[in-house]
Formats: sequence, C-alpha cells, structure tokens
Amino acid sequence: MRLAGKVALVTGAARRRGIGREIVTCLAEEGADVVINDVGAEDEALELVEQVGALGRRAIWHQADVSERDAVDEMFRRTAGTLGVPDIVCSNAGVASWQPFLDITDDAWRQVVDVNVIGAFNVSQAAARMLIAAGRPGRIVFTSSVHVQMPFAQMAVYGASKSAIRALADVAAIELAPHGITVNHVGPGWVKSHINDASPALQTEDDVRNTLALIPLGRPADPREVGRAVTFLVSEDGDYITGEFLRVDGGFVVGKH
Repeated sequence: MRLAGKVALVTGAARRRGIGREIVTCLAEEGADVVINDVGAEDEALELVEQVGALGRRAIWHQADVSERDAVDEMFRRTAGTLGVPDIVCSNAGVASWQPFLDITDDAWRQVVDVNVIGAFNVSQAAARMLIAAGRPGRIVFTSSVHVQMPFAQMAVYGASKSAIRALADVAAIELAPHGITVNHVGPGWVKSHINDASPALQTEDDVRNTLALIPLGRPADPREVGRAVTFLVSEDGDYITGEFLRVDGGFVVGKH
C-alpha cells in the first residue's frame, strides 16, 4: 500500500483495454483514492468506480474534455472538494490519427493537438497551481510514447504531439522541482489497447508478425504494465526521479535501432 492516503486524478481513464484504466487500477491497489476522467464512456467509467470501491478505495467519475480549460479547472475544484487536493496527476488522455503526411487535414491536426498537447498542458498546469497553492509536494506523470524517439510513417501529427509532451515535461520538471513536484513521462510502445485497433500496421497476421519481430521481448505490452510503471514513478520509489522518460516498450526502440 505504497500510496495509502494519496489522491490521484487520471485523465482518459474510462475505456476498457485502455492504459488509463489500468493506471487507475494499479494506483487504487496501492491505496490511492482516484478521480476517473474521460470525455465519454460513462458506463465503463461507472463500472471502474465500482471496481475501485471493491478494493476499499474511494473513486469518482468526472466527465470533461481536457482540451477545454474551464472544464479542467472545474474538474480540479470538484476533486479538491470531494476527495482532496490530488497528490498524483496522470495526464493520460490522448487520441491517434494515421494519415500520410501529404494527406493530413486541418481537422486531424487540430483534434490530435487539442487533446494530446493542449489537454496535457491544461491538466498539468492546473495540477501544479493547485499543489503550489496548497503548499504540498506532488507527482505529475504524462503518457507520451516511443514516438518521441522513433518516427513512424503516417503518424506525423501523433509523433509531433508526443514530442511536445516531452518538452513540456522536461521544462515543468525543472521549474516545479523547488516546489517538491516531480514531473516524468512514460513511453509505451505497442500496447494491446483500444487506441491501436485502427493502426494500419496491425491489420493482418503478417502485419502483426512484422511488428513483433521488432520487439526484443516478442510481444506487445498489456496496459497494466504501463500502469505499474506509472505507479513506480509516483510511489516513494520515485522520490528522486524527475524529468525522466521511462520507456515501457519491451525493447522496441533499441530493437529497431
């Protein structure tokens, strides 16, 4: 119970087979009370609230679009008023888009950047402001991607958005350290999550075999494995870790390069 007495807020956390959902579960298993955020999927979110309750922890569901500043601020106010000021904030909400570079549309660009970049900024800044105002230390963790280190065809927008998160996390780690707030990001590779169902590189058996051949451990990650990495960073085991990029990729990056 490394997180007993802690309050966590996780964005993009409702959907089954999602990284955010497993982050919630792992944090709750270690003793944290959790705010579950997503833009939709209310039935799945309420199901998760019940699962967290069965672990003996408190949980609330808050529907909000992280790209909207007012919605994010209201979510933090509600969190503080119900469970308390969040000690742990996991900015996980994200969307992906696969388009050849020459075919990228303005709408696709805006959708990905609004959620992945503006949303991450809104959530992390709101978290930092609340923690500093309360005079409390805290942990902020972003879900970025192996895309910050390796490019993939048809994913220019997604890759750009995750590289922006890396820059955001690095600078925030420097500026927030004097306040006792650590900032890190985890980089999943191929994860067996709903967001990857539409990947053009995973549509046939040959596609899957070719992708697996690039991963030294020979399999995709389970979302729970990313959740466990996040739990490490926000627990006392991560006390002296900030500005770090923790890949959870089975060796994908080193295997390809």
